[in-house]
Amino acid sequence: MRKLVDVSSYNGVVSWEKAKAYGCQGAILKIIRKDLNRDKKFNENYAACNENEIAWGVYNYSYATTATKAKSDMELVCDILDKIDKTHFEYGVWFDIEDKVQAALSKAKIAEIINAAQEVVESRGYVFGVYTGKSYYEEHIDRKLVKCNNWWIARYYQGDKRMQIATNPDEEKKPAAANIAWQYTSKGRFPKIISSGNSGNFDLNVLYKEPVAKKVEENKKPVKKKIVYYPKYKGKSKSLVDALKSLSINSSKNNRKKIANLNGIKNYKGSASQNTKLLNLLKKGKLIKSK
Repeated sequence: MRKLVDVSSYNGVVSWEKAKAYGCQGAILKIIRKDLNRDKKFNENYAACNENEIAWGVYNYSYATTATKAKSDMELVCDILDKIDKTHFEYGVWFDIEDKVQAALSKAKIAEIINAAQEVVESRGYVFGVYTGKSYYEEHIDRKLVKCNNWWIARYYQGDKRMQIATNPDEEKKPAAANIAWQYTSKGRFPKIISSGNSGNFDLNVLYKEPVAKKVEENKKPVKKKIVYYPKYKGKSKSLVDALKSLSINSSKNNRKKIANLNGIKNYKGSASQNTKLLNLLKKGKLIKSK
């Protein structure tokens, strides 16, 4: 059993180093917003989790009311994941379905939407799971129609009462459907405030086991081609240009811009901070190679 938080830009700036020191063992990060742009803190959060060796996954709060929309949204999620450093990406892709726009649909339609999202995510080589609330699950989900076997369920059995991360929830209150994870409070606290948003509160979760991938033979589409990385840089130079040259890699600004874009750094200007991020990836052997 592991203690996880799930966060979005609503949590503001998070001190992940302190979170880990206080007992946070993983994170599920919001990846895109309703407008389909990245969550404003996603890049910062996943990079910090990698830096602090905190295992992470992602979630998409869905507004999809058709299978077609669910598919296009999850293709976007996978496109983002394909291009970033996933050194500590372990907890998969979660489809968050709890909005009132889907509650107005039939159970068969909701199942169709979930199954469509799952088909995309798994065809792209990622593990898929569903998040929802206990009452929403009971009222709107027909498990006979939904193919997913990974479920993360919310039930706040103590209401708005604050709960410290070190305190384990009452397992007797765990939703029966929560076979992978249980979100047990939205008022989770650390011994000291470690974030600038949401009044210092966090959603706290218990992860019982890692989400399980479907058997390969069940996937309808082939897994996407494996990402290729540049060779690991083992030198001591603090210059990205010098490091690239030493590996016989085109170090021109145009090529560095292409590399930066592939590795999740937008609007590359060649700044010191941008170059340092790229150099650190190169040192780890995790710098995605441009064609």
